[in-house]
This record gives sequence, structure tokens and C-alpha cells, in this order.
Amino acid sequence: RETTMKLPVTQTPIQTRYSDTDAMGHFSSGSYITFMEIGRLDFFRKLVEQTGTSPSTVVANITVDILHESRYGEQLEVVTWCARVGNKSLKLCNDIHANGRLVAKGSTVNVGFDPVTRRSAPLPEGWEASETP
Repeated sequence: RETTMKLPVTQTPIQTRYSDTDAMGHFSSGSYITFMEIGRLDFFRKLVEQTGTSPSTVVANITVDILHESRYGEQLEVVTWCARVGNKSLKLCNDIHANGRLVAKGSTVNVGFDPVTRRSAPLPEGWEASETP
């Protein structure tokens, strides 16, 4: 019998820098992608702790919707979870909060990757999407 495992949900505080802002004083669009990356790295760290395996993946798609401005000095947190697991890819979602309010939503599609063959590779069996936060 195949065992299944729900993937983690992580909540990652973000240490922001003044250089993350643009000329208007709010966080620049590129900074949100960096914040999502920090959340994704925390998700994969937790995944390794939970599963004991560290699959190689590459990002194939990134989307981000900026819903409200946020500014330097606000406390940012990224919530990251897996919305879908396929044979060779998984979709990770991010909610970015500033002082507790949702300011951006994004997602990435990560594809399993074999660093030797430089081709897509299957993900471990038995993984299930995270509980939606």
C-alpha cells in the first residue's frame, strides 16, 4: 500500500531592505518575486525535514498579483504551500502579508529536474498537496 504525505505549509518572516523599494517608496514588483523565493526556500527546507528527501527542481513559471502597496518598515510574512502535485511538477502558492493584511499573491510551477541528464524528472511518489492555509 502506497503511503501519502501532505506537504507542509510555511510562514516565513521577511527581512526587508530599503533597497527593496522603488522611487515611489513602496516595494518594487521584483522584490515580491524575491520574497516569494525566500518563502519557497523555506518550504523546501521544511519539505526536507518532513520527507527526508531533497528533490532537484527548477522554476518553470512565476506569477504574482500585487493587490495593495506595502512600504518599507511594515512587517512582511510569506505563507507558502503546495496547491498541486503532478508526476513531474508541483505548483507552490504564496500569500504575502504586510502588517497582517494580504498585499500580494503569487505562484510558481516547479519541475522535477535531473542535474545529470539536464531533463525533467519525476517527483517522489506519495506526495499530496498541502492543506490550504
